[in-house]
Amino acid sequence: MLVRFITVDGRIVIFPQNQGRQDWVLNITRNPQVKFFGAGRAFDGSAKLKQISGLNDPLLGVFTRKYGESEVRKRYWGQTRYVEVDITAQSKSEDYAELYYADLEAAFDGVAEGYDHHIFGNPMNLWLRNRSLYYLFQLFTPGQVVLELGCGTGTETLALAKYGVKIIAVDISSKMLNVLARKARDAGLSDAIVPVHAHPYNLKAKLKENGFDKIDGAYSTYGAINTEPRLDRLFQDLHSLIRPGGSLLLGVWNRYCLYEMLGYSLKLRPSMAVARLRNPVPVGKSRFCISSYAYSVGSLSKYLSRLFRVRRVYGVEMLLPASNLTRYLPPEPLLRLVKRVDTALESHYPWNRLGDHFLGIYSRV
Repeated sequence: MLVRFITVDGRIVIFPQNQGRQDWVLNITRNPQVKFFGAGRAFDGSAKLKQISGLNDPLLGVFTRKYGESEVRKRYWGQTRYVEVDITAQSKSEDYAELYYADLEAAFDGVAEGYDHHIFGNPMNLWLRNRSLYYLFQLFTPGQVVLELGCGTGTETLALAKYGVKIIAVDISSKMLNVLARKARDAGLSDAIVPVHAHPYNLKAKLKENGFDKIDGAYSTYGAINTEPRLDRLFQDLHSLIRPGGSLLLGVWNRYCLYEMLGYSLKLRPSMAVARLRNPVPVGKSRFCISSYAYSVGSLSKYLSRLFRVRRVYGVEMLLPASNLTRYLPPEPLLRLVKRVDTALESHYPWNRLGDHFLGIYSRV
């Protein structure tokens, strides 16, 4: 039986279609032991039949973002039950990571065509990109070859390419890359951008296929690092690719967000106030459509310390709400003032450790 699924905290969640009786669902109530095939691998698990809490259930929202509203309305509308599978055995220790990558790729494929609206239509997402571009323009110079990990539809890619930097634009989603390639062609920047469809674990091989053994630097902002289950290997590969002394900029969803901790505490929602302190952060406790990992500057350093030296850290959105809390944005001209204060504080300790995100600038050792 072919099924559509999402992964949540190491569990597989499957929504049955709404087309009449489905024997496989009934069989689970009699025998919960199942075998699940995904990402080219087999998983043994124990299944339970559960009920969503309503139309606003986070699981339903994640499932809809992954497969698209039209598909959900056509095949799953009205379905209130789902099957939850706890994985009990795998053929290899890394199998769940493979499944996670497949889930992540499908999730971003599903939102690729509308992703620009997600960025440009949200003032806080746009503010994040403006701050990262401010530092990227200082860090890299025209003529350099720079890797972007998790390029999406190219918000930063196109700006840097126009500036004269050659960008190797890597993403796990082929549909995101299709949108980027179309935008690059329309802007006359196709020669400055090399789209590469790759999972992080085959990054080096993919770059070598495209003729790149060494690069001048790399960056990854606002999501890719927080949804990567194999950071050790990723940073080792980046270290081998970047020339000695080359720069790495990381935009990271922060573990300690002052605005969220205070705001949710005042709203008497303590579980949300401390949600980022638990890794992985479950679906429904973050803005991501998949389980994610929040990092502080210190916790990320254990992956980087032998490979990259931290040069500077900047906080982003310490006094401003995150992109999923824009309803709390102050009106103008107060918003303009808060942005100026936020920018003035972003390089100062401890503020630079208390933003919704932090921008870390590192040198390859």
